[in-house]
Amino acid sequence: MRDLTRDPSQFYVRETVQTFLDNVIVHSAPNVARRWYQPQRHSAGALIQKDRPWEHIPYFTYSNYCVIRDPQDGLYRCWYEDLVLIPRKKPADRVQHRARQLYAESEDGIEWRKPEFDLVVEGGRKTNIVLGSGAGGAEDVHSMSVVLDPYPASSNHRFRAVFSHTRWKNGQRHERIECAHSPDGIHWKIYDQPPRFGISEAKLDDVSVLFYDEDARQFVQNTRHFLKGPGGGGAPWGGMHYYGSDGRRRVWQTRSHDFLHWTEPVLVAAVDENDDLDEQFYGMAQFRIGMVQLATLGVFRVVANEMDVQLLMSRDGIRWNQTNKRQPFLKPRGAGHYDAHMVSMTSQPVEVGDQVRFYHGAAACHHDWWLWGPSEDMDHPEAKDSSLARYSLGLATLRKDGFAGLYANQYRDGLVATQALISEGSKLLINARCGLNGSVRVEVCNRDGKVLEPCSKENCDPFSGDSVEHTMTWKGNPDVPVKTWRKLRIFLHDAEIFSFRFTDSRDPGVWAHAIHAVSATT
Repeated sequence: MRDLTRDPSQFYVRETVQTFLDNVIVHSAPNVARRWYQPQRHSAGALIQKDRPWEHIPYFTYSNYCVIRDPQDGLYRCWYEDLVLIPRKKPADRVQHRARQLYAESEDGIEWRKPEFDLVVEGGRKTNIVLGSGAGGAEDVHSMSVVLDPYPASSNHRFRAVFSHTRWKNGQRHERIECAHSPDGIHWKIYDQPPRFGISEAKLDDVSVLFYDEDARQFVQNTRHFLKGPGGGGAPWGGMHYYGSDGRRRVWQTRSHDFLHWTEPVLVAAVDENDDLDEQFYGMAQFRIGMVQLATLGVFRVVANEMDVQLLMSRDGIRWNQTNKRQPFLKPRGAGHYDAHMVSMTSQPVEVGDQVRFYHGAAACHHDWWLWGPSEDMDHPEAKDSSLARYSLGLATLRKDGFAGLYANQYRDGLVATQALISEGSKLLINARCGLNGSVRVEVCNRDGKVLEPCSKENCDPFSGDSVEHTMTWKGNPDVPVKTWRKLRIFLHDAEIFSFRFTDSRDPGVWAHAIHAVSATT
């Protein structure tokens, strides 16, 4: 990534959350260490799994499920794929399958129900199938990703989806990428015209994860190029099987304003010389925290035939860096667990109170059980007995903004000095926690490092608790002088700070002056 520490556009922060996932806003940090955190599994275990007679293999992996909390009614909605296996004619035959999309919902995000509709009736019974057909039908819907449109042209377009669509007619298979819209996430209408992805027209591969960029008002799709790999014989909707020069999966990005006309896909995440020889980047979900964008990247480890999740970070949504020295953000837990061999994150996290929820896919089976089966003589039990191929939806939670913190212990007091930042906010909120006798104090200075009275270290009322949103005060006064540029000096004693933000803007004139100041420095 380019050097952003000298880029003044990064210092115009207004009232956005400022995290410490990189060093862009940090001027210096003596006696301070960065600590990374991973979400913790919810005690409830698997939230959604196979429990209906029409379900075959609920397929919770990239990009075959999606969870969204609807801002209109607060309802959690989940779309997930159901794989219907076609029996092998011979034991050594490769596994074939059909696919359709199912729907579940929840008030609290923990207890889920599967409503039964008459959209697809199977065995004389209503089902929760909302796209695709019954087990023996002539229509497949595979790898569907859903996004909520914050600015729909009509209520019929609140939910948008992209998927691989297969129709069977006279024994012939007809496949292409399709887009659809829905008012409620249940009743879907496929667009009359197919989408176009640059010069490739309606060609993509089968892993696709959607995100809405509020700043650009664009739909963003992280996917794979349709040219998947040398040698041909790959996914029929894409043609060749091109992963890269060395045959490894990579992530491409394409954008659209109308959900039908998409930009030419560009490469945004690929393995390099620092990744292990057998690692591949399977799929990527993108989301924003303050001024940075994060992504949960599926890392497929071919030899182990397993998958974990790493965390990526970007300041522009295109150029991404791996975090935490490439350690997993979430990883499988091994035999005996519902997430024994694979985990995935294909949805944006959901903020609930002081926590962030990550709904994740989980598999008690290995990745390639279905791809080759006995033809490669794999000794995975599910390769020979598909009833052992079990997937489910899990939940893991993390402290709000708690991806990484700057920490100082009780032996050496730490100091985090920020770059000069621009904000019209008149109060300062911090997300921090302290040890038994720990504390956080903050000093506010001007651009030249002179203390803006009364916001000195001596006047600061020390914070000694654990809060995701604590208002700092100085002799009981929360007001921060409204100045164009501000530097913070954060003093840590056995304490850790995760983020901060200015709030409660009072002087709109400062905003205009701040913009002029940024322009002058550039």
